[in-house]
Amino acid sequence: MRKWILPITIVCIISGLLLSLQFKAQASLSPNPIGERNEALVSLINNLEQEIDQYQENLNNLRAELDKIENSTVSGQAEIEALQQEIQKARLQAGLLPLKGRGIKVVLDDNQAGLKAAPNDDPNRYIIHYENILNIITELKLGRTEAISINGQRLVTPSEIRCVGNVILVNTTRLAPPFEITAIGNPDILEEVLLYGEYDLLKSSGFPVSYTKHYSDNPVEIPAYSGTYQFKFTKINE
Repeated sequence: MRKWILPITIVCIISGLLLSLQFKAQASLSPNPIGERNEALVSLINNLEQEIDQYQENLNNLRAELDKIENSTVSGQAEIEALQQEIQKARLQAGLLPLKGRGIKVVLDDNQAGLKAAPNDDPNRYIIHYENILNIITELKLGRTEAISINGQRLVTPSEIRCVGNVILVNTTRLAPPFEITAIGNPDILEEVLLYGEYDLLKSSGFPVSYTKHYSDNPVEIPAYSGTYQFKFTKINE
């Protein structure tokens, strides 16, 4: 029995050595999940740090651009305000802004009493014609009026006043009596030019005409011109 102890011991030792070598070989060949995860995390952190650096650089560039724009805006604010004032002045002169101020209102109406009293007479003698309105407008302009409207129609450079049938056309809008002419200016001067012209002739002929003066406590209002400007022949002189 003892003669088998030594061979068996030797075989066990050799088998243990072989098993130990096999385990070491497998350990060296198999991947390490913890190590790989740590490496992946380190790589991810490095990538995120690079992205953060890039975003920070972009943010700095944007801030620098914003500072540049703000500085240029501040330096050019005076020029912008000057241009805005010029535009506002041009709109004012073109009649594109509503206005109010001291002035006068003139109301012209047909002579209904004359039409009824003389049925066989010429009815044109008892109605307001566009020539009557044109004459009063001209006289008010002599009084240095600054803005004029007729029944809410602002008069500007391209405005026209003409007769279309039994109505009057102003800015392509048909107007019927009574006609209310509103003018901004010195009410006393406008009254003076009004009383010695077309208005006085109409009143003496029996037309129901009237006027009211308006001062700062009760200003007249004139709307903006609602039409369009069309230039067919005008060119900029460069």
